[in-house]
Amino acid sequence: MEVQLGSLIEKLKKEGVEEAQKQSDAILRKAEKDAASILEKADKEAETRLQKADAQTNQFQKNAELAVKQAVRDAELQLKSRIQALFGQALKHKVSETMDAAFLKQLIMKMIENWKPGKDIEVTISQKDKKQLEKVLFSSLKSELKNTLVLKVSPEIADGFRIGLKDGDVYYDFSDETVADLLKQYLNPKIKEILDGENG
Repeated sequence: MEVQLGSLIEKLKKEGVEEAQKQSDAILRKAEKDAASILEKADKEAETRLQKADAQTNQFQKNAELAVKQAVRDAELQLKSRIQALFGQALKHKVSETMDAAFLKQLIMKMIENWKPGKDIEVTISQKDKKQLEKVLFSSLKSELKNTLVLKVSPEIADGFRIGLKDGDVYYDFSDETVADLLKQYLNPKIKEILDGENG
């Protein structure tokens, strides 16, 4: 009986160890499988994050390049605009210098010569030109023209003059501002061509 009991205990031990070994092997296989799954998932997440970081880096680089290009374009436009403004100021200054009393007198006399006699003519000038122009103009006019010519001062005119029939709506504008603007229309395309680098 003792031998059967010992044999039974040995058999139970062996079955218990085998069962424990099976469970242990199953747990180990599951752990390995879970570990592989976790590693695969971690690799995928790392790859996704890396791709996202690359995409963000590329987008940031593109945005930075666009911002630099825009800044350069804005700077070019501002520089061109400033150069054209300086040119306009220089042109206006040169026109103003040219429009001295003697030059204005010649222009006004030419205009009056071609006007119908008997009409009252109004010449609008700047305050600073009034005294000088009165002297040189009225000393040169025939007596019948002296009575039909009126000099009027306007703060809108810095240099030059406007001329037209008195109380009329139509006049010819020879102010420095208008003459400079007119000249700029013909000269600015050439300046624009130079600034755009089309000719050099």
